[in-house]
Amino acid sequence: MSIIPYPFQRRVAELLLSGHNVILQAPTGAGKTLAAMLPFLDAVEHGRDFAKKCLYAVPMRVLANQFVSEFKPRIRKAGRDDRIRVEIQTGEHPEDRELSATLTFATIDQVLSSFLLSPYSLSRRMSNLNAGAVLASYLVFDEFHLFDPISTLPTTLEMLRMLNGIAPFLLMTATFSSDMLGGLADVLDAVVVPEDDDARQAMQSLPSQAKTRRYHVAEGPLCAAAVLAQHQRRTLVVCNVVDRARALFEALRDHPDRGDTRVLLLHSRFLPQDRQCIEGKIRRLFSRDDANSTSSGEIESWIVVATQVIEVGLDITCEALHTELAPANAILQRAGRCARYPGEVGDVFVYAEALNAEGEVVDLAENVMPYKNQKEEVACTLAEFRSRHGDTLTFGDEQSIVSLAHGPRDRAIVQGLIATQEMYRHRMNSVMDGQQSGEAGNLIRAVSSRLVVVHDDPLAVAERPFAAEAFSLHPGTVFGLVNKWLAREWDLDLDGGYGVQALHDMGDVDERGRSAYDWIPIGEENKGDVAGSVMVLVHPALAGYDPDLGFVHDRGTGYRARLASAQEIVQRGGYSYRLESYAEHAQFVYQAFQRHAWPELAAAAVRLERACGWPDGVMERAAHLIALLHDVGKLNRGWQDWVTRYQKAIGQPAPPGFYAHTEFDPTDPLHQAKQRSLGRKPPHAVEGAVAVAPLLASVFETCEPVFRAAFTAIARHHGAFTKQGKQYILVANAAQAVSKTLELLPSHLADGLNIELWTNENPTEATVGELFVNPGRDNGEFLAYALLARALRRADQLGTGMASS
Repeated sequence: MSIIPYPFQRRVAELLLSGHNVILQAPTGAGKTLAAMLPFLDAVEHGRDFAKKCLYAVPMRVLANQFVSEFKPRIRKAGRDDRIRVEIQTGEHPEDRELSATLTFATIDQVLSSFLLSPYSLSRRMSNLNAGAVLASYLVFDEFHLFDPISTLPTTLEMLRMLNGIAPFLLMTATFSSDMLGGLADVLDAVVVPEDDDARQAMQSLPSQAKTRRYHVAEGPLCAAAVLAQHQRRTLVVCNVVDRARALFEALRDHPDRGDTRVLLLHSRFLPQDRQCIEGKIRRLFSRDDANSTSSGEIESWIVVATQVIEVGLDITCEALHTELAPANAILQRAGRCARYPGEVGDVFVYAEALNAEGEVVDLAENVMPYKNQKEEVACTLAEFRSRHGDTLTFGDEQSIVSLAHGPRDRAIVQGLIATQEMYRHRMNSVMDGQQSGEAGNLIRAVSSRLVVVHDDPLAVAERPFAAEAFSLHPGTVFGLVNKWLAREWDLDLDGGYGVQALHDMGDVDERGRSAYDWIPIGEENKGDVAGSVMVLVHPALAGYDPDLGFVHDRGTGYRARLASAQEIVQRGGYSYRLESYAEHAQFVYQAFQRHAWPELAAAAVRLERACGWPDGVMERAAHLIALLHDVGKLNRGWQDWVTRYQKAIGQPAPPGFYAHTEFDPTDPLHQAKQRSLGRKPPHAVEGAVAVAPLLASVFETCEPVFRAAFTAIARHHGAFTKQGKQYILVANAAQAVSKTLELLPSHLADGLNIELWTNENPTEATVGELFVNPGRDNGEFLAYALLARALRRADQLGTGMASS
């Protein structure tokens, strides 16, 4: 990692390391990723006062795939993999579900859902585990111009306002208007880089920008002949919709003038393993290193036809790029894949017309899908590129086009963000408080989709519907396809089955506690039932899949969706336990807390104290106390009685004492049978929080937000939205047991502790509800809770693992 950074990269690092947040706008290929990583790697290397974790959020999983494949080898080669663990967290690759890596590349929905206590990667019971990781991280948001202005962007901005002064952040883009950049900088109190005209000129003069990229508005529609006429060795074609991309790919593949040129297709409707293979091939063949030759040394010729999945971030280049008309920011992002590197020359061809799957000409200025709300921007974009036909454009020229095309709308978006700030915060608070969990999706990505499964056995699919191979399509697209499938099914022999069925959630659970679903056969008379479904099943005679084409909606291919077996579905909570005393468990959890859980959070806790004006060290003391006090609820007479009866029932009586865990092997039928026969263990989390409430209140009497955060972290260390407990009576010597465990505290944290417990209470929601954190009451108490909840749950997990190993 001996790269000498550019001035703008150093400036970004200087600002972040000095406590400022940054919005970076830089040309494609200028080195934004290095600018983002520089302050973090420098802080890790030199132990600077900066976040010890980094969450790098991107809008598309293809970028996360690229970044993790790029940075893992870099970190390993630099000999830093002992200090920097690099992982990926996307729906496709959920390899860091608990955000425990040092550097995690994740899609934006994974980051936002984690902060909103609705993590897509974890169960609802574990929902409060990841928010603390977001607080403790340096947050990077790449290509944030792609964030949906109705959902993703306002939620991200409100989150950053909540985290201001606690989690450093960097937003990066190549294509935002000056109106948007200035507006966001004001909203977020961030510094825009480059900061002045001299810095902007210096950025345009970088060696990485010594390339020639000419722009043309093509006459006639985008078609195979037009692409082949401009082809040299490497050509990229970007279409706005999948159907046109597939039609153009087939036209190129079958064209008599194609010769030895090979063609690839990439869009969102491939199965994961095939999409990853195609992405990897494109990155290799269109790379800077030019791996575009055969083993005999002959130069290969390639054309890639793709949709927006190739639009941003991919580190690839070509001599010619053909694009359908789109808003200016999209076209310029696509152009960033052409003549990307110094010394290269390339041509970008913009088409105002295209051919649909039936070979008919489509006017792209009128038919602007998927940019239906940006018709004016598209028209302005076309006019601006026509006025510059054949010109070589600099980064400054490109930014002028973006500002002209997007400025008016961007100003309205910024004004809307300011006007709706309070409403968004209220919606976020409702989700974080567990009141409106279904609202999380609307706050994260307001893009509805419908799953389509190709299969002929609806009962087998319904057994585990979301474990089946499926394709995610826009609801409007699905409804159009259903009409076509219904028209065709009469011509086919489906062995008495239905061509199309819609899966509906019946709003109930089965005897195993799982959601109950039912299939509704779809015909002309009830095709409206597709609208309320969670999944659509199409018969393999009507649709299929091809590894080169992806999902094929107009014919069968012999494909049937693969259904995952029960063994392949991840099952959580399968811990084995050994009989463990209360004191032993407290010791193991406290060791895990000190060694692993708290170090990643401690710096963020200090920043939170400063931001809120709380006493120095108050968060540290709270964290240490809850680690030792979290299981006081197990000193309940009912809990200890259950342990005694269970251990006797399995033939391993427990000696006298207080216990935190019993012997339990999830594969042992006897253990399972005795647990069922004895019934559920008495709850202990809320009960324990209530029992130690007097102790916590005496310690944090001058800092009520931290008291509420500590109380809630204990009460919800087994269920993220628990609101009440049950009647409990502590054992006679509970205070002595608690006092003994608190001897593990360092002396400076143990001073002045008053071991007072509430020994006999019935903690209903009415009696203890006001003791819980309320996100809408105090931002500081919610953030304190997020940190403490993560510290406790991680320590409890790791401590239990230590005891069971």
